[in-house]
Amino acid sequence: MNELNQRLQDVFLFQSADLRANRGGRITPRQQARLRAAGSNMRLAMGVFVFVMLGTLGFFVLASRQSGASEGGSTPTLLIVAAAIGVVILIGVLTSRGSMAATRSKRIGVAKGMAEVGRVRPDAAHFEIKIGATRLRLLTQEQLSAFQPGVEYRLFYLPGPAPTILSGEVVGSEAEAEAGAGEEAATPVEQDSVVRLQRRARPILFVLAGLTLGIPLLALATASLTGSLRWLVWVGMFAVAAGFVVWALRRLSG
Repeated sequence: MNELNQRLQDVFLFQSADLRANRGGRITPRQQARLRAAGSNMRLAMGVFVFVMLGTLGFFVLASRQSGASEGGSTPTLLIVAAAIGVVILIGVLTSRGSMAATRSKRIGVAKGMAEVGRVRPDAAHFEIKIGATRLRLLTQEQLSAFQPGVEYRLFYLPGPAPTILSGEVVGSEAEAEAGAGEEAATPVEQDSVVRLQRRARPILFVLAGLTLGIPLLALATASLTGSLRWLVWVGMFAVAAGFVVWALRRLSG
């Protein structure tokens, strides 16, 4: 296989069957399963985000009452905090709509032309590739490195804030996908690496939400402790947080 085509397949995790279907304007069952899993995780993440923000408001109210600050003139402060959290939730919902809509889209975009590196801002996770007249935002440096500037590509993608790259090929190498039609072993959808990764990530979101609210609440509940007991609680909370990180990394890499 053409080395540049192999690089595209390795980075964007598609097969020749996906490429052939995308040429005809179709999305394969594997790609549909990936989109459903991604959309489900995005909605779950948004739900967790709203839950954590509302929990933060509740924590603020509880802390204010416990400290006695809720008496007197603190009502305006609580209203300001509630309004700020409401605005943050609204912004989060609005900014995520485009990405969630992309996972439901069935309209395949096609970009064709010479590859050229666009704007790159690693600090903002912004990596841009130009394929002909089309600018596409990529997610990682690795994705950007999948393209060779000055080479003509044909790329199939789903439009969105960060387009979902479905498949692609070097223009002039179309026969490779046809030649591999009978050579690839079809991977069952439920065993697809991307789908499995999306599913493994879901419990992490729930545990993260619990820790995000649970640790501050525990700290508040044990604020009256003194001496070694307080230190013991703090060491325990640190151990739980560190254990979560190790568990999450192993789950995502397993």
